Amino acid sequence: MSDGIRTAVDQITAQIRELSIDINLTGWQAATTGTPEALDAAAQSRAAWMRFWAAPEPYRQYKNWDESGAAGDDAHLKRIVHLLHLGFAEGQRDLATIDEMTELAKVLDDAYTNFRPVVDGQRLNANAIDDILRLEDDSEKRRAAWEASKEIGPRVADQIRRLAVLRNDAARRMGYDNFHRMSLILNELDPDWLYAMLDTLAAKIDEPFRRAKADLDAELSARFRVPVEELMPWHYADPFFQRAPMLSSYNFDSLFGGRDLVELATRTYDGLGMEVRDILGRSDLYEREGKDQHAFCMHVDREGDVRTLCNLKPTLRWAETLLHELGHGVYDKYLPMDLPWMLRSFPHILRTEAMAMLMGAITLDPEWHAQVLRAPRDEARRAGEAGFQRFRLEELIFARWVMVVVNFERLMYEDPSRDLNGAWWDLVQKYQLVIKPEGREKQPDWATKYHIALAPAYYQNYLLGRMMSLQWDGWLRQHAGGIVGRPAAGEFFRKRVFELGSTLHWNDALEFATGEKLNPDYFVQKFAQ
Repeated sequence: MSDGIRTAVDQITAQIRELSIDINLTGWQAATTGTPEALDAAAQSRAAWMRFWAAPEPYRQYKNWDESGAAGDDAHLKRIVHLLHLGFAEGQRDLATIDEMTELAKVLDDAYTNFRPVVDGQRLNANAIDDILRLEDDSEKRRAAWEASKEIGPRVADQIRRLAVLRNDAARRMGYDNFHRMSLILNELDPDWLYAMLDTLAAKIDEPFRRAKADLDAELSARFRVPVEELMPWHYADPFFQRAPMLSSYNFDSLFGGRDLVELATRTYDGLGMEVRDILGRSDLYEREGKDQHAFCMHVDREGDVRTLCNLKPTLRWAETLLHELGHGVYDKYLPMDLPWMLRSFPHILRTEAMAMLMGAITLDPEWHAQVLRAPRDEARRAGEAGFQRFRLEELIFARWVMVVVNFERLMYEDPSRDLNGAWWDLVQKYQLVIKPEGREKQPDWATKYHIALAPAYYQNYLLGRMMSLQWDGWLRQHAGGIVGRPAAGEFFRKRVFELGSTLHWNDALEFATGEKLNPDYFVQKFAQ
């Protein structure tokens, strides 16, 4: 029986490989050019991908093989059958729904990629909006930039609601309550565990967050010359208050003026014994008109074609982002090529997020300042002290932001027809303690976040990834003395993390590397005590 299953797996893997490469290459072209032709090709590839996974017969076949244990004692074959079962289960929907979802995704992709808010008669990209919110002291100019960044919301809100309905319809036909729960379950996350964990974490970090935000608000109040109770969303560092502002105590951005971020990143990974020059050589690193304004990493073929898209500027944010994306990149690059193609990946997206987040945060490590930036020891120590305070503030802020997004998606998929604008601001005020400005009641500010539309049920992976990265970090500090400039840390990742591919459940893989399953207390101990 297992020989017949292996033959079927080999045949279907060949199909998946071809479709996967096509969707990646067309997606790359769409992201790097933003042309109608490229966006249309990417949409066609997505449609072909969705139609493949919607086929009912393979779903029934792999579900039966998985649940009956028909693959026998071959651990790799059993894992592949299980992953195929989950993939086909998630993809089950009718062809008319696929066509409508494809068209909606194409429209949304075009809208987000080519949106440039207009401020004082000028079309600005995302970096320019960030610069205003990072540097401008005039509250009215900040407000104008913030409000302009939200103008995409009314353009896309109806399409996102419709997508949510279509996603829910497919989930309910599969016996799930809604798309959010289905997506989590089929990606090997228990939704009830996730929701409860977020509630518990929210309670544990509530007081530390309130204290940290009170200190932050006092500084912002002085900077902008407004009372604390009159601080508005545009007084924070980005359109969503998901990042910490640059505080006056230490200006990290000043460290990167005139620095080559690519050189710094290369030096960082050299210290771990990891080669990234080939990844950088295939990458698209600088901003231009028509290009996706976000950042991502892509493993085109699971055979070594790893590349990243960025929009680099000499700031802390983009130094972190480049190191972050290359964290995804080295994970992909160092996957064993002798594993079956279906297992030549990470067991869950949160695991590669953990690697990326660990490497992004390294810019706040005093050893990185000494070894990579080559700062004098006293300056590196001072940067490290300020860096930890920033890291703590950043993670408390970001954790609360994740709670907004995850709980909003949970509510949206429970009932897409509800008052989503009201739900969004209720969560923002509850978790982020940010005041809702007057006149936002009918503005779909929730729709301005790209992930809500086109990367649904994803945001928890960032927070879970941070938790996992802290667990790895704890192990490395105990067994390798740290990370920066330590080839032993690189060896840990290659042998205990990357080498497993997707052969194990993500939590079992974490236990293999560190001796325990995911433990949120590492986060609490690091940032809330």
